[in-house]
Amino acid sequence: AHLYEAKGPDWTCLDGSATIPYEAINDDFCDCTDGSDEPGTSACPNSKFYCRNVGHISSFISSSRVNDGVCEPECCDGSDEYDGKIKCPNTCKETNAEYTKKLKELEKLRTQGIRIRKEYIEKGRKIKTKNAAELNRLEIELRAAKIRVKEREVALKKIEDSKTDTEQSAPKGNRERMKKLHERIIALKGDINKLHEQIDTLLSILKDMKNNHNQNYHDMAVKTAIKAYDEFLEEYNKDMETEDGDEVEENYEDNYDDIPDKEKPQIEEPIPSYQERFLEILWEIKDGVLELFGLQDHKSKRYHSSSSSRDTPKELSDARDAFEEAEQEQKDIENHIDEVKSKLSQDYGLEYEFAALDNECFSYDSGDATQKSNKDHSSTDLGNFAKWIGAESSNDPRYYTRMLYEDGARCWNGPARSVKLYLECGADNQILSVSEPEKCEYHMRMISPAVSDDIHNF
Repeated sequence: AHLYEAKGPDWTCLDGSATIPYEAINDDFCDCTDGSDEPGTSACPNSKFYCRNVGHISSFISSSRVNDGVCEPECCDGSDEYDGKIKCPNTCKETNAEYTKKLKELEKLRTQGIRIRKEYIEKGRKIKTKNAAELNRLEIELRAAKIRVKEREVALKKIEDSKTDTEQSAPKGNRERMKKLHERIIALKGDINKLHEQIDTLLSILKDMKNNHNQNYHDMAVKTAIKAYDEFLEEYNKDMETEDGDEVEENYEDNYDDIPDKEKPQIEEPIPSYQERFLEILWEIKDGVLELFGLQDHKSKRYHSSSSSRDTPKELSDARDAFEEAEQEQKDIENHIDEVKSKLSQDYGLEYEFAALDNECFSYDSGDATQKSNKDHSSTDLGNFAKWIGAESSNDPRYYTRMLYEDGARCWNGPARSVKLYLECGADNQILSVSEPEKCEYHMRMISPAVSDDIHNF
């Protein structure tokens, strides 16, 4: 009001744009650029009208809304319609009572939210301390694991070198060992003959089953067996035609020492034959087919060659297993360290309050689809690489009121989904609304105790 006191016949616009006669103030004609000459009329669209609203909260409205025949709710005293065209009752007392009631309810919610936020902060700090302690423990374990790997690697190499030295220093005339190997070969030959007999029996059974089974009813076991039989038969016949038929001599070679080293038999890791592979197929089918024909006596058995004759010696095998186990243990610890470091590097708020919501998921049913929000910064529902987009500085609590999720699942014929999450103070975690201002770009409003403090307003 003091800006409009008469200090002479003329008055200067508040922005200094013009000087007008004092009588031109509130004459329903806009003379000043800033509209300051018409504070009580609607002549200047860019000026403001002040509503005192005694008993409530004063406010400003655009001058264009003054004397427009509408009682503005911001002017509960009715002063915006003073020309008498319409009478606006003074409702400031009732408005203030309703506002005070709502304010108390909001203050109650804010108080609850602040209390829960303090619990989040306490929980977040414990999580941070726990993760830091876990990282320290894992780093100690990693150092010990690396030592174990080195020790077991040295032990393995020592056994391997010892084995090589033993093989190189073994006498050429190891007659007893070769005699045992010779006997083992003869025994294996007998086992192979037995396998041939079993396979011939099974092939005969399957051939009869293929020719005589009910064409109108296909039991799954029968169908599987016939399919395996057809796939195997052709290769098996070729294998039998080319199979080495040389017989093993029954008498041990007395002059073994005279045989050159390069001509002595070498024991190599055998490659599974068609017979062995076929027996594995039949083992998977098990004995269902044979039981259909009452041939339980011919049930197949898996053939396992003696591991002691094919596998690496036990001492060397155990050393290699121990080394590989130590290496895997080291890798597991390193992976665990990476996970813990990732959590410690996350921005969980000024006081780590958002850590309490890590991996929590909240849903909102919009009728058409269910929208979700995850506070772990890596939601597969909303996209990865979530980041805060609030105030410019992370030292400002308002920095943690907006979050952006990017690189979500790509829309059909559209961009990758993204979500802007706006957080407001509340006593619980709840999604209030979801909108889609642009295709596959969503805006989500959510209340949470995590942002309840003296700075955030409702």
